[in-house]
Amino acid sequence: MDQQQIASLVKQTGFMPLFTHTDETVCRNVLKASYDAGVRLFEFTNRNANSFDIFIALRKYCNDRLPGMVLGIGTIKNAQQAEQFIHAGADFLISPLILEEIQHVAAAHKKLWIPGCATASEIGLAEHWGIDTVKIFPAKQLGGPPFIKAVKAVFPTMRFMATGGVEPTEEDIGNWFKGGVTAVGIGSQLFPADWLANNQYALVSDHIKKIIGHIEKARA
Repeated sequence: MDQQQIASLVKQTGFMPLFTHTDETVCRNVLKASYDAGVRLFEFTNRNANSFDIFIALRKYCNDRLPGMVLGIGTIKNAQQAEQFIHAGADFLISPLILEEIQHVAAAHKKLWIPGCATASEIGLAEHWGIDTVKIFPAKQLGGPPFIKAVKAVFPTMRFMATGGVEPTEEDIGNWFKGGVTAVGIGSQLFPADWLANNQYALVSDHIKKIIGHIEKARA
């Protein structure tokens, strides 16, 4: 998929699971459980010393075993990281910040980059660069759905993905979409540590299916 097709997929699904772990087997199992639940868009987060090696293994696993899975990399904080993971096969990039050097790399490689924004000025900068999808982070701490509603009034054509503090409940997800988000990103609450420790990946799949249902209901 090209960058526009992936951006459309973000809009279509309304959901971005995000996950990181130092154990390759756990990561593969989480990807498979997500895939089995219907997920075709996934952010692996670059937060550990071995994240690059894990990502290479997950890229191969998706290519070999999970056809159609679009695998991106999150927590990209500079141009060097962007280049490194693009060459490793990242389908898209997500950042907790907005930085011109990352924009240049993403544009040169024609890769979708979703920068993290926390102010109207940062959203406006993204809009100025021609970016139409941004991550609002940390969304709950910034004010939650009322913050989204306020900035959406100023940037009506911008697509917002709320990440940080989104609860995997029907009520909370409904409130985010009422506020004006295009998508939500959910991480730790999507993959409870005790389920992973006990190899309860069927519970993970069922949990994700319920969240997908909450999103579908919120957007109906």
